Amino acid sequence: MHNKLRSAGLIIAACLILAIEIYMSGYSWQSRVVAGSVVFLICCWGFQIISEGTAAILFFLTLAASNAVEPAVIFSGFTTPAFWLVFSGLIIGKAIRESGLSRRLASIFPVTDKTTYRSLLAKIICGGLIFSFFIPSAMGRIVILTPILIGLAKDCGFTARDKGYAGIVLAGILGTYMPPFAILPANLPNIVFAGSAKAIYDYDIGYMHYLLVNFPVLGLLKGICIWAVLCFFFPSNLDCQDIKIKNDNWSIREKGTIAVLLAALALWMLDSIHGISPGWISMGAAIILLLPLRGWFGRELLGGLKIETLLFVACAIGLGNIIKSVDLSSILIKHLLQVMPFNQDGGIINLPPLLALFMSTGLFTSMPSIPSIMVPLIKDLAVAGNMPLHTVLMLLVPAFSTIIFPYQAPPLVVGNQTAELPYRSILITCLTLALITVFILFPLDLLWWKVIGINITAS
Repeated sequence: MHNKLRSAGLIIAACLILAIEIYMSGYSWQSRVVAGSVVFLICCWGFQIISEGTAAILFFLTLAASNAVEPAVIFSGFTTPAFWLVFSGLIIGKAIRESGLSRRLASIFPVTDKTTYRSLLAKIICGGLIFSFFIPSAMGRIVILTPILIGLAKDCGFTARDKGYAGIVLAGILGTYMPPFAILPANLPNIVFAGSAKAIYDYDIGYMHYLLVNFPVLGLLKGICIWAVLCFFFPSNLDCQDIKIKNDNWSIREKGTIAVLLAALALWMLDSIHGISPGWISMGAAIILLLPLRGWFGRELLGGLKIETLLFVACAIGLGNIIKSVDLSSILIKHLLQVMPFNQDGGIINLPPLLALFMSTGLFTSMPSIPSIMVPLIKDLAVAGNMPLHTVLMLLVPAFSTIIFPYQAPPLVVGNQTAELPYRSILITCLTLALITVFILFPLDLLWWKVIGINITAS
């Protein structure tokens, strides 16, 4: 099965690269090199042709050796706070596991002899969603929750190969990442979206207004859909006799780790006051854990660090800058707009092609790049489709909250690799949720917009 997927990916990559060379013959060689490299990179990630880290190295090498893009742009992902949040998050996650704190904190999701597997998944999804109201970083939430969920799954008697293990871990990862797209400060794309709308159109998107428009469908209903999909693909049962709650005395490492973790959580929650990026807060916490003190962790936390995860994240984060450096996004949008089936009379018929346009942009970049690329074009799209600016802006939310392939969302990949889940598990879950979102949740979202008085056609 894996070989067939790999072969299909190679064929698709070859066809797309050939199409790029034909249709972009009039553009600069730099644009063609970047376009071909991006397509091959995405096919490698989406079809697992080679590992994520190897694909990232090959991508970096191709662009650097060809001089198509400046090295500072190629490796820009390594200089962002988001990358260092992942780097330090891996250290914090290992400290939580090595200290035994993960199994102790698993008790925040109480399991009794009456707890069913399905009810446990529901508790985890709800817990992840509630967590997102307080921690404004999806990567930070996943870094903290994943080792706790691994400990919980093991306490429930599951091994890494069991469906129950995958269901428990994915419930936390997806529950704290996908529904929070409906909470304004919870995920990075939301923040980029609101900031771009304010900077370009002087349009303020308030916290409660954003919540009212998006949370009922893209938050609550999406959470229910996640639960249903996980119950379907990863059915299991709890064996309460295998559940062991850690009740012995706290070790020095556990006490120290929980103190560092609580301090980091407090600083993350107060970032709007002190203005320090979550990435640098996480780095400070990691440095404390790495101090060479007796009975402490020290440099042992650097051993076995997942370099492949770091390479993938740096590449995914820097991808948007690389594309912008050769103006590839404008070229793509220009060609897409030429074939957009807009109805000049406006109306709901214009929304599906717009959603498809926004979502297709996400296939070639990471999710935060969708608002940064598309928001500057929103006014022209609204005029072309005879729709209000606010409506077209809000249409971006279901687009950047719909994950088709895991590579589009670095936090999902980090959580999946930390838990060492099979790629197929998260891939089939994301694809199914994307189909449910497009064909069920999106129409319900439009119905909800009508209920709260959002106009589809410009007056």
